[in-house]
Amino acid sequence: MADRTADMQELWPQLLQVIKERMRFAWILLGHNASVLFYDGTTLTLNMFSPGAYETLINSDCRRVFEEVLAELLNPPPAVELLVQGRTPAPSDLPSPEGLTQVHAPGAVPADTSPEPDETLTTILHLVLAQTAFLLHEDGNSQAAALLADVEDIEHVPSGRSEEGEDVALIVPLYLVARFTPEVLSAIQPLLVHVAARHDLLVDNVSAMPTLPETGDDWRHSLQEKLINKTSPSQYRRPRAEEAAATLSRDGFAFDSREQMLVYEALKRAQAQLPQDSTIAILPLPRARVGSGSTWAPDFLVTASGRMGAIEVDEPHRHERFAADAALDRSWRNSGIAHIERIQLKGYSADREVDALVRQFLARLHEHH
Repeated sequence: MADRTADMQELWPQLLQVIKERMRFAWILLGHNASVLFYDGTTLTLNMFSPGAYETLINSDCRRVFEEVLAELLNPPPAVELLVQGRTPAPSDLPSPEGLTQVHAPGAVPADTSPEPDETLTTILHLVLAQTAFLLHEDGNSQAAALLADVEDIEHVPSGRSEEGEDVALIVPLYLVARFTPEVLSAIQPLLVHVAARHDLLVDNVSAMPTLPETGDDWRHSLQEKLINKTSPSQYRRPRAEEAAATLSRDGFAFDSREQMLVYEALKRAQAQLPQDSTIAILPLPRARVGSGSTWAPDFLVTASGRMGAIEVDEPHRHERFAADAALDRSWRNSGIAHIERIQLKGYSADREVDALVRQFLARLHEHH
């Protein structure tokens, strides 16, 4: 048979494009982990770049998709020979002349019990995420590691660059997206790319995207209720901890705004920097009955050096509530709260800005007599 390797190398991008339309994981696996070594019209020899890529191909549905595309583009479809890093595996691991149908690596799981390809890719990506977070922590970048710990999911997204690596998105709550600044992503990306490559995945770019909200058929009605409650004065005295959205939670505490979450995390950072024998206690959204007989839920009570202070996280543009705020502050002072401070965050405030506001609050609390 004549050497037709050049013809197959020219056809290979078209073959990969068809595979990509059927199964993205198969496209990633073959596009980034295999190359055409030889083709004579009856036998196609591929070089797999790693044993892991070889085993994944022969033990997953990727091989079925590969067979189907070969059969569609080539008539008759060639037998496939797989090499690993230029070397021939053991004879029992080689494909049969009929294709990849009978291929099994030693100890491999039969095809009908192997994990689904999307499941396999998801598992690998979550492992990459976890190992990247630990490496960042070991490298002393606790901020980036903590942000990765809050990532709810990691997804591959179309890059639009067929010859480059895969783009991945870190799926995080909306209030956290702004914290994945270019500086933070520049610290995360090289490590994540390295870890992904160790798992035979080629990653080119890393970004942060918001978690999509859960909606139902009655989403318009639900949204209208939220919009009404957001501006209603009666919202001011509701027991927020009981009605907080489940997605706004940390350390077992439930919050009803991302601004509260930002202040809570800033308080935790301040707490972590203090010695154990002179630290602070943080009480998020406690409910209390004050002397006037009313029940209130301050955003935070903080104890420090025998004093207790309160933090209220004001919503931006809340001009109409100044009188009610002043009445509430008087009730707290009459009840023994040493210092009350209102913090207003504008947009997605950077961590350093919130940290500065919390430090000012703690300094005033310590100085208060």
